[in-house]
Amino acid sequence: MRAGLLALLLVLPCAAGCGPVGGVQESGGAAGVGGTITAGSGGTAGSAGGGAGGLGGTSGIGGGGSGGVPQQGGDVGAIQVEGVAPFRGAATGAYTIMHDDLCDYNIDSLFDVAEPELNARGLKAAFGVIVQRCQERSVWAKVNAMVEHGHEIMNHSWTHEDIGLGADIAVQVDQATMVLNQNLTYGPAKFFIFPYDSFTDEVVAHLATLGYSGARAGSKGLNQADFGDGLRVMFDVYGGENSIYNAQGDILKYYVDLAISNAGWAVREFHGIADETFDPIPTADYQAHLDYIKSKVDTNELWVDTPSSVINYRFARMHCGNAVASGNGLSFPTTDSQCPSFPSTVSVIITTAIDVTTLYAVQQNLQRVTKKLGPGRYAVDMDPMAGVAVITGD
Repeated sequence: MRAGLLALLLVLPCAAGCGPVGGVQESGGAAGVGGTITAGSGGTAGSAGGGAGGLGGTSGIGGGGSGGVPQQGGDVGAIQVEGVAPFRGAATGAYTIMHDDLCDYNIDSLFDVAEPELNARGLKAAFGVIVQRCQERSVWAKVNAMVEHGHEIMNHSWTHEDIGLGADIAVQVDQATMVLNQNLTYGPAKFFIFPYDSFTDEVVAHLATLGYSGARAGSKGLNQADFGDGLRVMFDVYGGENSIYNAQGDILKYYVDLAISNAGWAVREFHGIADETFDPIPTADYQAHLDYIKSKVDTNELWVDTPSSVINYRFARMHCGNAVASGNGLSFPTTDSQCPSFPSTVSVIITTAIDVTTLYAVQQNLQRVTKKLGPGRYAVDMDPMAGVAVITGD
């Protein structure tokens, strides 16, 4: 069985601009006078053009400079913090699609079918590159275009040799890492997928010394929301007996539904689409699967994102402490030394004394994403390292 993974960025068609995956995701938001807010779909969002609007006063939002976010909304009353949601947007479960073997000779379906289908639905995925093939075929521009569209690029080794059976680590891991990072526009790569899902504990430990925070080096199955090691991510393989859910009917739907019912993180390994690669998925089946997970995103049952984004979110929750409300502001006053290592917005669940239709959150003059969960209850996406987020509403 061939396996693989090498990804590091995000997907939505970037109306306002994209940044590197695994970074801080921001909202496009409202622009200040004389400027626009550039949204990163994985990296740190661009600031409002023209200067900063101040935060201050009892409203918390100053009229500010020419590029600041203008004052919006009014008082929402007393704010209570419930905590940080296990998954972004307070979704019930999480899901990641990984495609192995990008750049190989017979798998251009990932460029020609997978990415366009994902982009059309605003979904993010991860693609594991065989680095030597990308180099030989001179397709780095196409690889980096995936990154610009929000997807993640993962390291899938130099030439796809079996590392668990003794392939040369200096070549398959170290050389692949060096060349990949030299060619990635938004590098370095942070996630590694082993060819044939074959590895040793020693090589997994070696990945950490190279700066990787994630690897597909767990067993098959579902990751819990509080998984303990990003280098031991669990997964399932598409295709018959290669899936541990083969006896459960539609394995694609079953694994997604399992993530939702168990409030966990499912990682689906694919290869090509209607091509000659290992266990390719028919195009119609792939499209139907994307439609299904998009429907679950729309009902907030599922957060679909890249592996590094999920890993960063999970460990930001661990290391960045608890959000605290003071007046009309939210902040994270007790981050630890590891918090900056996992750049991510996290979704803080709050309740407000005044029920508003639209909640606004402004942090460092950026409009943050908010979501109404119920009467007087909201999820607020904010960067734990970026100071106070000021809350108002209409």
